[in-house]
Amino acid sequence: MRKTPILIAVTAVTAITAASAAMPVAANAAAATSATSATSTTSATSAASAASALPTFDYRDCPQLPTGVDPAAWRCEVLIADGTVTIGTSTAPFHFTAVTHAEGPMPDGSEGQVFGGFRADRIEVPGRQSGDGHGPKLWMQPRLAAIPDFLSQSGAMSLTFQLTGPRLGDGCSIGTIEQPVQVAAERVPGTAGWISQDPPIMAAQVLDQSLAVPEVDGCGRISQELDRRFGLPSPSGANRLAGTMMYSFKTYDQL
Repeated sequence: MRKTPILIAVTAVTAITAASAAMPVAANAAAATSATSATSTTSATSAASAASALPTFDYRDCPQLPTGVDPAAWRCEVLIADGTVTIGTSTAPFHFTAVTHAEGPMPDGSEGQVFGGFRADRIEVPGRQSGDGHGPKLWMQPRLAAIPDFLSQSGAMSLTFQLTGPRLGDGCSIGTIEQPVQVAAERVPGTAGWISQDPPIMAAQVLDQSLAVPEVDGCGRISQELDRRFGLPSPSGANRLAGTMMYSFKTYDQL
């Protein structure tokens, strides 16, 4: 099964082995030898060592399956991610609480997928609206601008970053449905591995340094102020998304 980069997305899901073990694209199915697996597992465990307990995965957005498929052969796959997005010289945290989709064989034998949902926290941006720690507070929340295709070769997630706070209207954002921020974060080599077999949890460091970021939209009179604060528009190569993603799954007969 072909797999593509995640963000944040991005985005990364599984390659199924004959024994029904799953690994997201971020893990790279080619890295299945025992020696590589041991090295990767050590790296991923180190990356997740700050966590005192295994993360909880939210399966509430598991979508309804297509008619006629075998529930035991379909997986509901949930990805979570934490990290930072740097736009020019301004850095803000992000937390994806659940990126959910299902995939499995269709009745005709082809690969099928159904998108479930995207959930991300609203997080305060350091430096407030001014960027220097003064003035009104500023919050940022990633939102999905288009349904991603986790089986395609592109693998990008189309996101907008909603900005909220005093003086800002309801529709203030970085990126729009028509001009979203395209995120295609890929696994950092040597960082992917399983941190748990039961439940199955895989972790990896992910990075995207190619994203381009447009001007703010719908922010009214302070649009220019926010553009200066973030240095927008900001071309590819001037921005960076980095973090840790973790991934788990259940087959539909386990839900």
